[in-house]
Amino acid sequence: MNKVENKLDKALVARFNRLRGQLDGLQKMLAENRDCVEVLTQISAIKAALGQLSNHIVQSETSCLQLKSKDKKKLDLIINRFIKTN
Repeated sequence: MNKVENKLDKALVARFNRLRGQLDGLQKMLAENRDCVEVLTQISAIKAALGQLSNHIVQSETSCLQLKSKDKKKLDLIINRFIKTN
């Protein structure tokens, strides 16, 4: 594993750990029968974090590909469209 991959792995682990913390928080909120608005706010944060995690995975996987400049631009366009729709 090179330094770039190691850095990406650390970023993924950090994002995953944040997501896990948010899920644990949601579980606690549900056990405590917290207000519906608070629970929905937490769920919204979890959805956003999960979207960011999946986007990060897609971007990190494609950044390691050795593509021609034209193909890379096309792939970047497709990824950006995917990210905007999620």
